[in-house]
Amino acid sequence: MAFVRAKKGPPPAESEKYTVHYFDEQGNVTIRSEGSKAWRNNNPGNMVYKPKGFASRHGAIGEAGGMAIFPDETTGRKALIDLLKSENYRHLKIGDLSEKYEPQNPVKHRQMLLSISKLDPNKRVKDLTAQEFDCLRITLERIEGWDVGNEDFIEKWYISGVHKRRKIIYEYLIEKNKHWVSKVEAVELASADRLHAIVVHMKNGSTYLRPEHHAPPFQIVST
Repeated sequence: MAFVRAKKGPPPAESEKYTVHYFDEQGNVTIRSEGSKAWRNNNPGNMVYKPKGFASRHGAIGEAGGMAIFPDETTGRKALIDLLKSENYRHLKIGDLSEKYEPQNPVKHRQMLLSISKLDPNKRVKDLTAQEFDCLRITLERIEGWDVGNEDFIEKWYISGVHKRRKIIYEYLIEKNKHWVSKVEAVELASADRLHAIVVHMKNGSTYLRPEHHAPPFQIVST
């Protein structure tokens, strides 16, 4: 199942690295943790994210840590290639590329780029041979790093029934394992993107669940 959206998540215990949550069309979530941010974001070039920016127009489905999140490595790599071939980069000399690509630390980036790629610093991107262009792309990815971390799949469950007492829902039946959970447990699961339900917060501080948009009402099993 293809990923349709993604977002930044909290780091796992005893880690400072944020996680990335990928959601498929069924709402199931795949969580990537540890590893490099390029891998977690499916973003080999660590392209920055801006609303309606270049990455957004080239397949990004979310943002984490200021970087674009792509649905897969192939899409992320294609976006990097398109960036290097764009008007903002194709006229640049290899020796000047780092000023635009890594403005926070261009000197070190340029040293690494030239040392690894062995490309002529005076040659423009548009004049590179196919082999040289591929070398440039591979070098940029190598500088950013691609360390594989952990990936966990979490299925999102449906609510197939509810118990009511005095017209108030107090239990929910999880369709996957036919297990009843309390309202508090159900709200916790929904808040963690584990249920096909929306958490509603009332002004008085209370919470309740309602079906997702365009979904039918929860079925009342008993009152």
